[in-house]
Amino acid sequence: MQLRVDLTGDETQRVFDQVLANLARTAPPVPGFRRQKGGKTSKVPRDFLLQILGEDRVTKFVIQEIVTSTMADYVKRENLAVKENKINTTQTAEELKSTFAPGKNFGFNAVVELESPEVETSSSTSDDS
Repeated sequence: MQLRVDLTGDETQRVFDQVLANLARTAPPVPGFRRQKGGKTSKVPRDFLLQILGEDRVTKFVIQEIVTSTMADYVKRENLAVKENKINTTQTAEELKSTFAPGKNFGFNAVVELESPEVETSSSTSDDS
């Protein structure tokens, strides 16, 4: 089953901010910025964080989060029986990375491998007997 997923700029920006905040929490201490109580990093400017963490690394994590969360939501909403880990994008990681920019519209094509319907029909007929 092939799908096309498109996200708005607001959605991509929200996921980007969320992933950047999560990566900042686990990042080593940033020189010149003290850690607050509880181990939180103080308010480090976003551009500086991107430079320290690596823009490619952050983008990779954001795309991974977008693909997994949107596909998981779709599968759950549509009640689809998907083979384990059988959701793939038709684009390569490099193609996705080149088209992604936080705050801009983003889309990708995905292929979902469904479980064979024969399994479902045989289990439903055995319940009726």
